[in-house]
Amino acid sequence: MNKRDKLEPLAEGWVAFHTETGERWKHKDHTESAATGTTVHYRLFVSDSGEQKRYTFAPKDSRDSTVWDLREQLRRSESIVAGAGAR
Repeated sequence: MNKRDKLEPLAEGWVAFHTETGERWKHKDHTESAATGTTVHYRLFVSDSGEQKRYTFAPKDSRDSTVWDLREQLRRSESIVAGAGAR
């Protein structure tokens, strides 16, 4: 297994991984209450360069976090303004 295909546990519940191109990102799962009273589950991604993206899970989405799942979720995630989604 290539070093880039491994997960790296970090402090405070973050887990780092590398994209296919070698960029290092970390992710952490979050839950918040929406205005409609429903619960929203999302995964926050933060690159080593500070870029932030958010992947919001659909109600029946798997919350798996293999390197391959994370890469796909990162591709489908939406960019956010730095600080807006960080906790």
